[in-house]
Amino acid sequence: MKPKSIIRSGIRALYLCVFLAGIVAHVYAASSVEIVEIPHSGLNRELPALVVLPKTYSQNEQRFPAIYLLHGYGGNHATFSRVCNLKEYADSFDIILVCPDGNYNSWYLDSPVKKKSQFASYIIHDVVPFIDRHFRTIADASGRAIVGSSMGGHGALTLLARYPDHFNGAGSISGILDITVFPHEWDMARILGSYTRNITTWQRHSFFYMLKSLVGKEKAIIIDCGTSDFALSVNRAAHAKMKKLGIDHAYFERPGWHSYKYVQKVLGQHLAFLAARLRKE
Repeated sequence: MKPKSIIRSGIRALYLCVFLAGIVAHVYAASSVEIVEIPHSGLNRELPALVVLPKTYSQNEQRFPAIYLLHGYGGNHATFSRVCNLKEYADSFDIILVCPDGNYNSWYLDSPVKKKSQFASYIIHDVVPFIDRHFRTIADASGRAIVGSSMGGHGALTLLARYPDHFNGAGSISGILDITVFPHEWDMARILGSYTRNITTWQRHSFFYMLKSLVGKEKAIIIDCGTSDFALSVNRAAHAKMKKLGIDHAYFERPGWHSYKYVQKVLGQHLAFLAARLRKE
């Protein structure tokens, strides 16, 4: 082979190595999505959860804050990933996102009438410890928050109110913040029993009646609802009551209704709001 041919071949080989190295570096630094199976101690079976890791997760051994996303009625662990670009959010805010499965219509409550439907306990005692064991999270309230839409919005705020030592903050998008206003909707009677026979029970599980437990807790709270949403009245009522009790929170009403499109529009702001309050290492 002539010297010039050798030089050209060497240059091509060098370009190829640089190109391949770039591909490897890109893959190495890419965010990732995993599906894990988390045992539900009440159901005696596993439920799936979707976990999104930021691209920096594979680059070092640091621990990351985590934000849990609770889907709405009729959804599952994959709902948020179908609606929003969770990889982009995980990378932008350098956080772990966790989407547990709410078993379609659990309302993330511990049911007093269905012994196997204990979903507040599932999130707190099964999901969170599982994630902390299997991923490099900041495993305390300073590095943990929770957000939900519709049923999940109510779930996120009630879990914050009931377990304030587990989360730094919470967000609700189009949340059904007072379930007592909708006693015949969304299978809630299957979870809590007949409303007329169990009014006190319903109130005990409704965020509107629980929110006073957040007085003095100094949590990061963001509430959001569309101006054409049927849940607007209960969001306004919760907002007014929180203001009266001096519970600091961000509250927004924007054009829109009870839809995935509204979730797409505002989820990024909720994650930014909460991520800013979470401890990073």
